Amino acid sequence: MHRATKAALFSAALVFVGCDKHEPGPAETTKPKLAAPAALVSSHAPGTIPDPIDPQRPMKIDDEPRARSNNWVTARPAFQTSRTTAERGGLEPCAQRAIDTSAFDDWAPVSRGKFIAPRALALDENGGFDLIIHLLGDEPIRRELIASQQPFVLYSLTAGKDQGYAPLFTGTQFQASIVAGVEQALSKRLGKPAHVRHLAMSAWSAGFVGIEAALAQPTGKQIDAVILIDGLHAPRNNDLAFKAQMKPFVDFAALAARGDRAFFVSHSSIDPPDFASTTECAHYLISTLGGKPQPVRREDRFGLELVEFYRQGDFQVRGYTGNDRADHCAQLAVLRDAFTALGTRWKVQTPGR
Repeated sequence: MHRATKAALFSAALVFVGCDKHEPGPAETTKPKLAAPAALVSSHAPGTIPDPIDPQRPMKIDDEPRARSNNWVTARPAFQTSRTTAERGGLEPCAQRAIDTSAFDDWAPVSRGKFIAPRALALDENGGFDLIIHLLGDEPIRRELIASQQPFVLYSLTAGKDQGYAPLFTGTQFQASIVAGVEQALSKRLGKPAHVRHLAMSAWSAGFVGIEAALAQPTGKQIDAVILIDGLHAPRNNDLAFKAQMKPFVDFAALAARGDRAFFVSHSSIDPPDFASTTECAHYLISTLGGKPQPVRREDRFGLELVEFYRQGDFQVRGYTGNDRADHCAQLAVLRDAFTALGTRWKVQTPGR
């Protein structure tokens, strides 16, 4: 299947669970692994798994029988339930919420999208800053970045209904133009040269195909981290097409498992009728590393219920219940954890920061 056709298919199939579009480089060297604090490793309560991102909120190991298939790699999602607005404490995950954005400059246009930067952005001694390129969703992404309290610059692109994300990056210098545009804008704003020190790409929903295309380009080697929020899909009932779609992510997961890159994946339990779900694709990634997700239980933000967790090196997967539009939107709250993990990783990589 042609990449542009796949992108259109995935976008169309996800429209029933998607939010309104208004809501919604480093050298090729070995990177240090994201180390959890020593106290986190040694002092968690029995029957729990320490959370490497949020030490105060361990995950309870789920030993109770729950509906799970023995063939966990290819099984379609279980947990086909969703919580009401009342059960979420009156929260509607797809609704916009007013937030305090005073710590960041206003959105500024750059290379088909727009970017924001912290008002107190501090460059390192070499003029470096950290950049997130995000695909699909603007305001919810800004909300989660602000909540994470990470000093990242954020570029966001939400394509129109008739546009795909993959063609923007396939055989083009689009990634380089984004980086150059943000660098030039910040250099002008700060009155001194500014350049990207660490680069991550994140995506929600159908935006993932843009990251797939970006990883296949020569500039893909500059991407230190990838974040996929409920958006990794592949063809079902076609093994060759499935593996071809997944290969860039399989390769990146292997790098992240060694700590050479970072890869954060979250999935809901939405079961699309025509292609492999985010659950199936996440499980396949885990299986290529010889791992298996750990059943857990924990209540997370926006009424999300965490039901499985996997981590190897700087590759981690978080799986949640939920099979409707609200659950798909609620997944955006997981970005807060992903940004926090990046902050830890990049501080480790930058001595004296």
